[in-house]
Amino acid sequence: MKRSVGVQRGRCVPVGKRFAMRYVCVQRPTEPAGETAPKVLKSPQKYEKSPTTLSPPAPAPHIINRGQRKGGDPIADYVATGIDISQFNGSVDIAALRGVIDFVIIRCGYGSDYASQDDTCYHQNVARCEAAGMPYGVYLYSYARNPDMARSEARHTLRLLGGRKPLYGVWYDVEDVALPTGEALIDNCVTYCTEMEKAGLYCGIYSSLSWWRDRLNSPRLAPFDKWVAQWNNTLDYPGAGLWQYTSSGVIDGKRFDMDRAFRDYPAIIKGMEGTDMTRDEVAALARQEAQAVYNENERKYPRFSSLPEWARGPVEEVYTQLGLLGTGGGGQDMEIDASETYVRALVVIDRLLEWIESQKPAP
Repeated sequence: MKRSVGVQRGRCVPVGKRFAMRYVCVQRPTEPAGETAPKVLKSPQKYEKSPTTLSPPAPAPHIINRGQRKGGDPIADYVATGIDISQFNGSVDIAALRGVIDFVIIRCGYGSDYASQDDTCYHQNVARCEAAGMPYGVYLYSYARNPDMARSEARHTLRLLGGRKPLYGVWYDVEDVALPTGEALIDNCVTYCTEMEKAGLYCGIYSSLSWWRDRLNSPRLAPFDKWVAQWNNTLDYPGAGLWQYTSSGVIDGKRFDMDRAFRDYPAIIKGMEGTDMTRDEVAALARQEAQAVYNENERKYPRFSSLPEWARGPVEEVYTQLGLLGTGGGGQDMEIDASETYVRALVVIDRLLEWIESQKPAP
């Protein structure tokens, strides 16, 4: 993404592992510890390196010609292709992209809720998407160092949305080098996404593959969708909803970050609008579904009588020899609530007991 980025004071530096090709030359943006004084972040300026500065070779552009769609691409299970844009893409003719891409994700701004930190092309990009009938989502680039600042970033997003519920969701862009680590970073993500969900919005988190593996690898983020940046021919992060697969897409001579969607977000988000269930009812349904999956896997064999033939004799023998008790019943109706793994372990134990018995010296 071309967005506000973190830098070291007074130096021009690459930003993060996946941003080795991006350089900026600005002072480190700062924000107040609370929300007391609107000390404004600077949006990055382009930095042209001197001709004597060595730089890695630019990645080969991923060129999409007009009329070219998904045929021949190496990933077959995505459902839509799109771009993500910000003010650094300049003026984008959204109407001209119809039939070439399926969606656009638009930066609305960066940092806390100050108008000076709105993306200068946000309103224009939204208006053009709506006029062209192009489905879109939005993202906000985070500088939050604590949950209070994450809440301010949520207010920033909601102010710019103005009641809209974009069909490709709202995404929290988490990648800046100045962000906290550990549970503090997870706290920020949960805070922002929860505020979006309270407003009835579909929300997920964007970051690079390395951050998802190293810094965002927390079960607390399991409820939220993932947008993973991995500039590659394959995505090595199962379960992601969106994949930013290149920063070098070229459409009609203009360069874009390119994305693939693995979910039908318009259908999902329209479905959210079509339910009268409360949040607690949705949560209860989710728990019910999760329990059903657990029961299917962990309670595969509820009684001795349900065991497969190859396991029934060994399992009964182990229960008898070790004096194991079920959860109820008796005989073939003894309740054991056994998983496949548990049953196989009991079969191995039976063989081990037989071997131990065979090693005893003859009387």
